[in-house]
Amino acid sequence: MIQVRELTFTYPKTPEPAVRGMDFTVGEGEIFGFLGPSGAGKSTTQKLLIGLLRGHGGRATVWGSDPQAWGRNYYQRIGVSFELPNHYQKLTALENLRFFASLYAGPTRDPMELLDAVGLADDANTPRRGLFQGHADAADVRACAHQRPGTVVPG
Repeated sequence: MIQVRELTFTYPKTPEPAVRGMDFTVGEGEIFGFLGPSGAGKSTTQKLLIGLLRGHGGRATVWGSDPQAWGRNYYQRIGVSFELPNHYQKLTALENLRFFASLYAGPTRDPMELLDAVGLADDANTPRRGLFQGHADAADVRACAHQRPGTVVPG
């Protein structure tokens, strides 16, 4: 599903690579996370895998193709949760999930089902800014699972 071999990336005007020689494979149905100190290349690798950065060395494939080769269909097949999510603080957890569901073509999962799956059904009408950080993080991850993606890339 995701295969990364000798992945490297250097930002313009920086002498050292942000990612150097990264290797990993994520199979279908696996849950995978990045652990490491600040500056280790976790967010950069995520951005490479979702096509926000281009010009990497090595090989990175999702479903057998480089993310740069995918068209708009790619974004209908993946779910992404960023380290600093772009959720609306004044909207409730339920309103945020409904908004993000509206961005996808085709059928999406019921937002209440997603909240219930992480034990947040009772917080559905709580504004995001009023949620405990752990609850807000759980809601953020559920937001990227609306369209039953083939791949979820957590932040």
